[in-house]
Amino acid sequence: IAKATINEGQADPGSPPTDATPAAASDPSAGEVIILISSMPSTTIVEGNQNNLRMIFKGKGVNAVVEVDGVEPANKELRSELFGISGKRGVYPQVFIKKGGETKFIGDFEEMTSLNDTDTLPPDILEQNPTIPTFTRVFKDLITKP
Repeated sequence: IAKATINEGQADPGSPPTDATPAAASDPSAGEVIILISSMPSTTIVEGNQNNLRMIFKGKGVNAVVEVDGVEPANKELRSELFGISGKRGVYPQVFIKKGGETKFIGDFEEMTSLNDTDTLPPDILEQNPTIPTFTRVFKDLITKP
């Protein structure tokens, strides 16, 4: 499987992924984030969305991130499995959390942007509404910086 980490082993988030092993989170049992990307994006919008997502994860301190290139022939089986989980074929980027033997679809770029935006809600609103999904709540086990 051709995959790469985005926060370690790749100096520039806009550069093509390199083969690397997933970066270890502070707690390996917390799992890892999988981002399904396309190395041949159909539009500059998709390319920009992929780069923005890389920056969000890096900025939030999520280091256990693995990119899976959906265009790479070696990833065909995994890509099909991820499309099956999300129900969204041919949509890039897509984000998943893999923990143990289970892979859970988190969202596409728009859903990830919404999660990131909800992190900026006033703290009292978030405290009163603990079920509001936020980036920090969804990825809490994978964030390595305070």
